Amino acid sequence: MIRRRLLKIISLIVTVSLCLFFYQGHMVSADDSVSDTEQYIEDEEIDPLYLKFVGRLYAIVTRQDHADEEEKKELARSLKGGLPAAGSVLFHFYFSDEYRALNQSNEAFVEDLYRGVYARASDESGMLYYTEKLESGLSRYLVFREFLNSNEFVHLCYAYNIRVKQILLENYIDHLDGMTCIYDDYYDLDYYGDLGWCYKDAALHVRGINESLLDSPTEYYIIVDTQNCYIMIFKGSIGQWKLNKIYPISCGKPGHETPTGFYWVTDKLPYFYSHGSLCYYATQWNGPYYFHSVTYNYNGTIQNGNLGMHISAGCVRCRIDVAEWIYDNIPIGTAVRIM
Repeated sequence: MIRRRLLKIISLIVTVSLCLFFYQGHMVSADDSVSDTEQYIEDEEIDPLYLKFVGRLYAIVTRQDHADEEEKKELARSLKGGLPAAGSVLFHFYFSDEYRALNQSNEAFVEDLYRGVYARASDESGMLYYTEKLESGLSRYLVFREFLNSNEFVHLCYAYNIRVKQILLENYIDHLDGMTCIYDDYYDLDYYGDLGWCYKDAALHVRGINESLLDSPTEYYIIVDTQNCYIMIFKGSIGQWKLNKIYPISCGKPGHETPTGFYWVTDKLPYFYSHGSLCYYATQWNGPYYFHSVTYNYNGTIQNGNLGMHISAGCVRCRIDVAEWIYDNIPIGTAVRIM
């Protein structure tokens, strides 16, 4: 009798163990694990100039003699996303824990911006201009943004084969009128001058949005262009929509396309885990589909930071600061159109 009971207990333990093993191995979640497509991305050749662009920042910004090679490669791969990706890479260095630990003065911070973003030493007038702004209370982030909104930054990126990624939104070409995004500001091509790209206030150039299609219970309306991998965030109301923000994204890969249609923001999660990936600032818009950050490893390092690509299982991936902004500012009930 005791022997039979012992055998039953052993059998039960084995059965439960096998069930747990197969459940963990086949669990379906909101986003994909490192798939064959993503493994191909990991193995593909990286432009040597991208590696140089990232490598110089370890020495110039964080004063590290030796770069984290895996992080360096991951950041270099992301530069295929163009100038917005270059801005994200620079942000990664200038607002890292390593850089904060240096306790740089305002003057040293400005000098570091000149050397990292412009690849030159500061000039007297520029140093005075930016240090006075910082001393008057302007945040370091906003000064950093001013450096990115410059022709010098564009020229530096071109020297490293990092290009302006022009927005080609075929269904909205009348509304956006050839506009492009550098980091999260907006530019227009200067056809008659020598500047190449000139800053413009994009919100004033969005016009003629079809009112019957754009109705939202909140003051925001989100449109995702899955073909060209951009998310557009409008603010206002029917007949008064203004383009507030536009960012590059990554969306569903072949066979796991991001579903198109009309949806609403229904829930939010500060983070979730998915087959070895950690995703931050998840804003739900359709069942298992979310806007969320690019994928991270459990130790907090970037796992796959690529944008402008079709690589997810259907979710919309954004830069972590963009995902955080959506999480913090877009109310439940906001209308979402995926096209």
